[in-house]
Amino acid sequence: MGRFRALPYAKALHDVVMDGEADRADGVAAELDAVADTLDAVPEFQRVLTIPTVPVETKSEILDAVLDSLEIQAPTRRFLHVVQQHYRMEHMRDIAIAYRELVDRAAGRTRASVEVAGELSEEERRRVTEALARVLGVRVVASFEDRPELLAGFRAQVGSKVFDGSLVGQVDRLSRESLTE
Repeated sequence: MGRFRALPYAKALHDVVMDGEADRADGVAAELDAVADTLDAVPEFQRVLTIPTVPVETKSEILDAVLDSLEIQAPTRRFLHVVQQHYRMEHMRDIAIAYRELVDRAAGRTRASVEVAGELSEEERRRVTEALARVLGVRVVASFEDRPELLAGFRAQVGSKVFDGSLVGQVDRLSRESLTE
């Protein structure tokens, strides 16, 4: 099978949400993440939804039971049934990521993954997030992860851009420069 493209699915859902319930866009993204997390955490759930020997009605009943337990609402619920009917549940994580990117772009924000050498206070996290926003010229939503191996500083990834202000990164750059001289 060729490479799956999540964007058409994400865009279709985004269009529906923005037309009818734009204030729920972030909530729908959280619901998609919850379903993708569940599929990742319970491989049997994904398997039962993707194997052809399970009747379609049974798959729908199982999907509804899980969606009920996760408190998934419309339009996400309808969308997930369409994804299931098109045999694309194994791509739910890709769809959730693509949808989140569309919501963020529409809201004028971007996401950053920030690795820090040690725990940061809320004030320090806010300052790092604001510094990234100034550099990028867009509102930034940052998630932080403690990575002691960085020794000091931080490393941030925004899309394909990496900003490495860690001590390990500085040592790496210094060693590469000394090798090229």
